[in-house]
Amino acid sequence: MGLVCRCWRLSTLKAEQRLRGFTLLEVMIALTIFAAIAIVISDTASQSASSLIHLQDKTLAAMVAENRMAELRLNGLPPQGERSDQTSMAGRDWLITSKVEKTEFPDTHRVTIEVADASNKDAIVATLASIMGKH
Repeated sequence: MGLVCRCWRLSTLKAEQRLRGFTLLEVMIALTIFAAIAIVISDTASQSASSLIHLQDKTLAAMVAENRMAELRLNGLPPQGERSDQTSMAGRDWLITSKVEKTEFPDTHRVTIEVADASNKDAIVATLASIMGKH
């Protein structure tokens, strides 16, 4: 009977020791997994925000280009050449470059409008091209 009692007591002690908590190794592995997941989520959120800002810039620049094209159409056939100026839209300054080129058809010009952020004039955000005629 004494042997059974000792075995039962040893198995009870081992069970209690197992139920105490996690080992340091288990905690470190869990922290590593959670850190990796947090990094992935952070990178994804950063890329999403960056894409959203880029799409906003392209949309605004396209609206600026369309407005300039509408102005040119309202004023009739524009003269050949290149013209650059600035405008403001949505609280931002935009650099607009309008190029008017002659085509092989009489009284018809090709109009290309390039829009860039005024703070970064070398990076064209949107381009719009059209053919305009006299009639």
